[in-house]
Amino acid sequence: MRRNVAPLTFAALAAFALLTASGQAGTPNVKGRISGYEKLIPEVYAEAAKPEARRWTWREPSPSVAAQYRVLSANPSRDICIAATTGANQEKQEFRMTVTGGRVFPTTIVVTPNTQLAFKNFDPFKHRIYVMSATGQVLLQPDDLQPNAVRTWAAQGPGRYEVRDELYPSVRTFVVVDPQVVGVAYPGRDGAFVFSLPPSDYVLKAFFNGREVGKQINFTAKDRGVVELKEPLKLDEGTDAK
Repeated sequence: MRRNVAPLTFAALAAFALLTASGQAGTPNVKGRISGYEKLIPEVYAEAAKPEARRWTWREPSPSVAAQYRVLSANPSRDICIAATTGANQEKQEFRMTVTGGRVFPTTIVVTPNTQLAFKNFDPFKHRIYVMSATGQVLLQPDDLQPNAVRTWAAQGPGRYEVRDELYPSVRTFVVVDPQVVGVAYPGRDGAFVFSLPPSDYVLKAFFNGREVGKQINFTAKDRGVVELKEPLKLDEGTDAK
């Protein structure tokens, strides 16, 4: 079974990921929504805002710009990964990761052990990506990733891994390895997400900056009909979202 996060525009990325990264192609049979994501700040933004980084020129905000648009909060369609997990270990998968605009998309992804991640460079310039473990050990050495070229890497065991770039510090993507993840989805701008899942019992988890956020939700996917989760997955409750 192959699942791809395709090289589309950012607006189309969310819709595509909802249909293809959720474990099965087909009509969605689980619908849900997230809330509280506007309070989540990506680490790359917090890092860039430090005075010693000297990577931003801060200006007085324009009064014509609404307050909600002045905050560099999470973009659900690329920064928040919703994972459906079950009680049994799952097979390895394949994902294509998009390298473009000084970022790697999605910025958090949850996969099974030995899942191959293929990083394809859609920029007209080279990157030098590498992968670190949670303890700082470099698992994929930096090397030139030329335009249209691909580098692959697979995590061997459960844990949290980070993708960085020697040339572009704006690249910070997190890979969470969970042997029981069946599928993932990325919410749209309105916070809505869908899954196409085999009938079974599941635990829904949300991940941001490579860490679980919010309270888990238990649900059952059915053979017929659509399960609509009554309560939103509240990302600002239950765990440390920073």
